[in-house]
Amino acid sequence: MLQVPQLEKGVGIETYATQSLGIGGKIRQLLDDFVVEELLVDGSLAEVSAPVESWEPAGEGRYLICVLVKRRWDTFLAVRQVAERLRISQKRIRFAGIKDTKALTAQHISLQNVSPNKVLDVQIKDITVYPQRFSRERMYSQLIRGNRFHITIRGINHPTSVIEERTKSVQEEIERLGGVPNFFGHQRFGTIRPNTHQIGKYLTRGDAEKAALVFLAEPSIHENPEAREARQQLQDTMNF
Repeated sequence: MLQVPQLEKGVGIETYATQSLGIGGKIRQLLDDFVVEELLVDGSLAEVSAPVESWEPAGEGRYLICVLVKRRWDTFLAVRQVAERLRISQKRIRFAGIKDTKALTAQHISLQNVSPNKVLDVQIKDITVYPQRFSRERMYSQLIRGNRFHITIRGINHPTSVIEERTKSVQEEIERLGGVPNFFGHQRFGTIRPNTHQIGKYLTRGDAEKAALVFLAEPSIHENPEAREARQQLQDTMNF
């Protein structure tokens, strides 16, 4: 059985769904190594590559559904920039989900009463917006079916035959399981200081002081030494 590191046990991951050996390597070495494309329940896919053919209006309604493609942009900041360039209120732009900042991502947004030609004139560094169709409803979270990921793994120290064998073994295990559990991992708890679940626990119990202490004064072996020392000193002295 694969051994689960203590870091993962700390956020409730006691075992792995698969037992096959992995291939090693590193992810997210370059920005474009992590690509996210949003898929809606109606089958619409937000692709990072804008269509090369000229756009023809489709559908009807006051909402223009567009695809927002961004690199190294926070979703909220990107939407704010688009609103400023269009000279409209940010309230007229809606999106269904938040996408990674340190990645190349594509997602759907709805623009209220904005013409396609005006959208095509928007120019922002590392942001592209292209119209997809008109709709009678704006974007909201329930419209998302999921995300499609393209992940590049670099620095794998195995021959191709081993990589293919291990990848096939993992795929077969997942198929036998019928998929893997939709479990919250480090993307929700953090990796340097995975304690947001502890903070939430104390907040729900009405213990704001304890929540603040965990947030401010609980050191982690994974953070830099200066920060760890400062938190430990704060914990020992309680001198805020």
